[in-house]
Amino acid sequence: MLDQTAAPLLTTLQASAQRRHAPFYTPGHKRGQGISQLLADWWGKSVFQADLPELPELDNLFAPTGVIQEAQQLAAEAFGAEKTWFLVNGSTVGVMAGILATCGMGDKIIMPRNIHQCAIAGLVLSGAIP
Repeated sequence: MLDQTAAPLLTTLQASAQRRHAPFYTPGHKRGQGISQLLADWWGKSVFQADLPELPELDNLFAPTGVIQEAQQLAAEAFGAEKTWFLVNGSTVGVMAGILATCGMGDKIIMPRNIHQCAIAGLVLSGAIP
């Protein structure tokens, strides 16, 4: 049983945000230095200090071996799942990946009429027929 009070990704993100360094990477707001005062007053500067790319200490979302992997293992255990993956862009990427992983050119798939645009994109990319 893993320690479900641990937050490895958040802990590492906080430590990285506190470290002083020159941000020669995206995003372009440069850890909050390039935001307007209005936005700083509304959201605070700390949210921008933690808006970091995949720096070495923050792991790699596509091939996690460090804190992201540890966080995914914690999430999987908490969900009662064998494995959990963190996604970008909300559920859009997950829906598209699910269709692409299970459907090929000409395969038929049952979909409701009110499907999300990302499911339509998955159908187009896979060549599946709704």
